[in-house]
Amino acid sequence: MEKRIAIIGAIKDEIAGIKNQMQITDTLRLPTGNAFVGEWQGVPIVLVRSGMGRDRARRALVEVAERYDLKEIISIGYAGALDPSLEVGDLIVADKVIKMDSSHPDEGVKSYSLNKEIFNSTAALRGRILLTVDHVAATPQEKKNLREKYSAVAVDMETSALAEEAQARNIPFISVRAITDTAVQELIDCSYLVEEDGEVSKLKAGWHVLTHPGDLKGMIDLGQHAKIATANLTEFLRQYFESRE
Repeated sequence: MEKRIAIIGAIKDEIAGIKNQMQITDTLRLPTGNAFVGEWQGVPIVLVRSGMGRDRARRALVEVAERYDLKEIISIGYAGALDPSLEVGDLIVADKVIKMDSSHPDEGVKSYSLNKEIFNSTAALRGRILLTVDHVAATPQEKKNLREKYSAVAVDMETSALAEEAQARNIPFISVRAITDTAVQELIDCSYLVEEDGEVSKLKAGWHVLTHPGDLKGMIDLGQHAKIATANLTEFLRQYFESRE
């Protein structure tokens, strides 16, 4: 069986740059999203849209890992900044991810060391801590509190589950995250607009704008930030694949 690199993002927009450029030979419907099988930059890959959150990310990875021979797993996607110095579009390649579970505070903090072998690029910050949470960190005060408690530079909702599963399977793993909201930015929680398979519901989005017209500018800004983040993620991975040739 041909070895492939699995690239996993939670929602459609996070993987769009790669999907639009890859040669797709097969599409696999997953319980939580889709997997697109083919080549990108001349490399055999399986590109996964997992849906949001740790549970969906893990389920998607398990499904793919049981069907394909994976030689590497790359988690990509958006993140919120906790470090005030980070700007929209900045890239984080973490060397450690911390899992925070607000529904089980007695379990304590779990952390996972990530692979450090990645090409020498000035486009991304490395040697940093990424925090994975189970809800959207929306307010500047919450971001400040998380920064002070965990010393993390950014926050996401999937990486720790993927890192844990990759380590259990002894598959090399890296996480590349692009900032879409800064530490001082109030973030509109649009997570409920995203369906289980990672697609944004146009019906829900339209209804949200009608019922919350004051959120329109914030949603437009977030969409623009997402485009910048996707472009930077895609270019970084293109260079990463070129460095491995």
